[in-house]
Amino acid sequence: MKKLILLTISLLCLVSCKEDEKPIDINPVDLLPPATQHGAVMFACTVNGEPYICEGYDQVTSYYQWVNGGYGFVVTGIKETNLLYTVGIYNRGNAPIEQETYFLNGENPGYGGGAGVTRNLNELEGSKTDSIYIGEMTITKFDLENEIVSGTFWFDIENPWTGETIEIRNGRFDTHFSQ
Repeated sequence: MKKLILLTISLLCLVSCKEDEKPIDINPVDLLPPATQHGAVMFACTVNGEPYICEGYDQVTSYYQWVNGGYGFVVTGIKETNLLYTVGIYNRGNAPIEQETYFLNGENPGYGGGAGVTRNLNELEGSKTDSIYIGEMTITKFDLENEIVSGTFWFDIENPWTGETIEIRNGRFDTHFSQ
């Protein structure tokens, strides 16, 4: 009887094990934190299809301040990878923020996106949106009283060393800002 039980268990193991099982394909967007609007202190996107996730005040900074006669806005994720050191969205000059969609083309005053691009993790060069490399940012929540800003974004920038386009997609942020 023991031999029959052992044989049955062995057969079950052989039948249930498949060598040709394919690994599960995971969509990189599914790895990003959800788009929220409660001050989660999160900045995330995909960079050339790879997740870029920054969480907590040591990786996410934001401010909305009166500077040189106009409001300045910045939200940035800082996390060094083999391609990027930082990704951010900003405005230049007097360009106040409201709940709406902004074209990211770097015009002054205007809104832009940019990144610190690394080469061999030793060199850092900035790259930003312009009239050729563009994008969009949508502010989904802007709460001055509780100092919370949330939104979504996408943009393209040029890799300063190769000239290739870096695609920043599926962006989302939800954080507190300083005034």
